Amino acid sequence: MKRYNEISKFRKSFDLITNWFHYPIATFLCTILSYTSITPNVITVLAILFELAAVYLILTNFISNLFIIVILLQLGWIFDLMDGMMARFKQLGFYHPTKPSKKGYYLDAVSDHILKFIIICALAYQLSIKHEFGWEIGIIALLIHAITQTEHTLRNMISKGLNQNQKKLINNNFTTNIMLLFNNIYLFYLIFIPMNRIDLLLISFASIELLLLSKRMIFFWVNEP
Repeated sequence: MKRYNEISKFRKSFDLITNWFHYPIATFLCTILSYTSITPNVITVLAILFELAAVYLILTNFISNLFIIVILLQLGWIFDLMDGMMARFKQLGFYHPTKPSKKGYYLDAVSDHILKFIIICALAYQLSIKHEFGWEIGIIALLIHAITQTEHTLRNMISKGLNQNQKKLINNNFTTNIMLLFNNIYLFYLIFIPMNRIDLLLISFASIELLLLSKRMIFFWVNEP
């Protein structure tokens, strides 16, 4: 229990579902693995493999494996949370006190974004099989996600000079927290894949991303000098 509490200190703040559901599981598993020689990079690779396995099932046998796909995707998110906690707890990779390395950080961040695109593409393919406008819905969702991620990355680069009060306002704003909750694509997987409603998943997720993009752009324009 003592080590669990120690590792819990290395959590980052995400949406409510991640903080209350995924992170406790991730912390428990991370506590167990912390007694082994498993490295954060190995955990990252496991997260990648879970999500690639889900992609394979989406493409090959979606209907028969709805719940397995959901479990694999949730495990991918949980292990994605674990690698950072393990690195910070053991002071490895990017967090090494004397010889920090960005390779693990790079693998984690890049694979996370690439996998989201791959999963959306796989879901769009599956939707195109049974929906008249499946490809159109998928392409629009993919474009919106690409635009949102591009804006998010560039805005963070530009906004490195934000003062602490502005950062605090961004992190503690109730509306932002709600929108971040609905912007968690793993929550959409959890709700819509068991229902076999890929169309609702892509449409609703893309709509929330557009709202969040608009809010970020407006907030930046109003608050930046």
